[in-house]
Amino acid sequence: MKIKNIKEKNFGKKGELTTTQLVTIIVLIVSFIVVLFLFFRLNLGETSNKEICRNSVILRGQAGIVAGPLDCRTNYFCISGGRNCEEITPTATVNVDPKNKEEIMKALAEEMADCWWMFGEGKVGYADRNAFNDVACSICSIVEFDERVREEAEPIEYRDFYDYLRTTPKSSTQTYLQYFYDVNSLNSLEEGFNQTLGDYLDETLDPGKNYVILTGMSQGYFFIHWKSKHVPIVIMERDAENYEKIGCDIFLTKA
Repeated sequence: MKIKNIKEKNFGKKGELTTTQLVTIIVLIVSFIVVLFLFFRLNLGETSNKEICRNSVILRGQAGIVAGPLDCRTNYFCISGGRNCEEITPTATVNVDPKNKEEIMKALAEEMADCWWMFGEGKVGYADRNAFNDVACSICSIVEFDERVREEAEPIEYRDFYDYLRTTPKSSTQTYLQYFYDVNSLNSLEEGFNQTLGDYLDETLDPGKNYVILTGMSQGYFFIHWKSKHVPIVIMERDAENYEKIGCDIFLTKA
């Protein structure tokens, strides 16, 4: 009788241990699935590339003259109404309602904010120092609209877009316009643009075309001092003529 009781007791312990193991395995599987879901949902690869870029910009600014190349890659940004962008292979996609102009402007503003953050927010001297004041440009993003957005979205006047930046908070303390350009009005902004881009604010964002988001800077020798000059962050049609307007001599970002 004692032997039988011992066997039954041991059998019960084994059964309890097996149940615990099964529960543990199920929890691990579910956790793994959740991690995978978050990885693809949040596009962590893209975030990592942007962080890598910013870190290399900061390190280069701290290193001064002796510094390696930047580790920054162009983001291929698809603004989608539910279809695929055909001319680029997107590294990031944002879904919008093609008829909702504010959703499109929000997507563009956020992508511009990422670019400005990656390249030091106008506070870091990351370009090579030279005596010729060469302008080093960085193409943060190539922007394409999918077929549905091209067909259904209305063109956006630049002044409307920049007025959106003026009135829309990026954070609790500043608007997008203040964050990008440190000004509060379009008049002040236009004075700065006219020095390099002329009638930039009189143009139109056409969803039927592809655009680039870029910034840049130069570090040249002025009398006995190094002088840094930052190119304001802009979004413009993707063509060689616009690069010439800014005066891009070299490009720092990788394809």
